[in-house]
Amino acid sequence: MSGNGAREVILAYLSTYRMGPGQKALRSEVGVWCFDNQGRYDVEVDSDTYQQQMRRMIIGSGKWKTDRDNDGLNDVFCPCSSRKPYVVVYDPRCCTI
Repeated sequence: MSGNGAREVILAYLSTYRMGPGQKALRSEVGVWCFDNQGRYDVEVDSDTYQQQMRRMIIGSGKWKTDRDNDGLNDVFCPCSSRKPYVVVYDPRCCTI
């Protein structure tokens, strides 16, 4: 799986734990799991990279706006995740953009 990065490992976490719309996960737990399991996805980044990537994946956040991917793959977490110790998987029924 070459070409993977922090985003792909975070998405793997969400898949592994079957995190669906409206569910939340502690950022610290996501970051630790991703760092510990990144080798399985051919990724080697610093642990801080996962925290940065999660901020980039919060819809409407500053990082989401400035570092946005045109493919939409960063449209993962609800805006209500900003400045919280957790991230919430986007659910159009509970979060408006």
